[in-house]
Amino acid sequence: LTDGSFELSVPELLVDREDTVRILHVDDNPEYTELTKTFLERDREQFTVVTEKSAVEGFRRLRDETLDCVVADYEMPNTNGLEFLELVREEYPDLPFILFTGAGDEALASEAIAAGVTDYVRKYGGTEQYDVLANRIDNAVERYRTQQQFWDALSLYQRLVEQDLTGVCVVQHSEFVYVNSHFADILGHSREELLGTSPSEILCESGRSFAELLDEQDGKFRRNCDLERADGSTTTVEVHGGSVQCGGDPGCIGVVWDC
Repeated sequence: LTDGSFELSVPELLVDREDTVRILHVDDNPEYTELTKTFLERDREQFTVVTEKSAVEGFRRLRDETLDCVVADYEMPNTNGLEFLELVREEYPDLPFILFTGAGDEALASEAIAAGVTDYVRKYGGTEQYDVLANRIDNAVERYRTQQQFWDALSLYQRLVEQDLTGVCVVQHSEFVYVNSHFADILGHSREELLGTSPSEILCESGRSFAELLDEQDGKFRRNCDLERADGSTTTVEVHGGSVQCGGDPGCIGVVWDC
């Protein structure tokens, strides 16, 4: 995951995947919405489909409930599918929105994509259309949740760093290139004393160093250990970490919790 200058492999403690996928299907044909609901829920046991007959009712449902994806027809009374999309995007800019319609052509598909639709699926005869729709929903929700988890994790890291809620350090080229005040306090040092020094100078249990703890891990990790403080005493901490890249060079981020 990268924003161009910073790549973060998020520790597992920040990831909480939800299995259930709640879908809002908006179509003015109640027979079609019921048929779509039946096929989608039969095709994917994690799918739960709720239905509405108009964009107004659909938007009200969006505000009242937590939903993972919107599926909408194009031709509806009063407000068409793209006008509904515009309303949704004003309050839910990233929520997956799939236009599922038998109307239109390539021009409508292009207009829908330009307007910010997540995907465009044409209705046609046969049950295969529901398999296609189910796959598109799966892909859209997976991308959406991955994006949300990334930003949630990044926000958490920012709060950890800025508010000193826990110790945070970044190691690159075998030295500390960043430590926050709480990390320094845990070790009984000042930030200035730690920056530019090697994590190998900090001892863990069994005579190993903090550097060895980081080096022996592959990707994300989480473990308890005892760290030696500046005065020679030890403190028990829980360390979470993962890979990080700054300026294109690899390193490691460590999040250290007091036990």
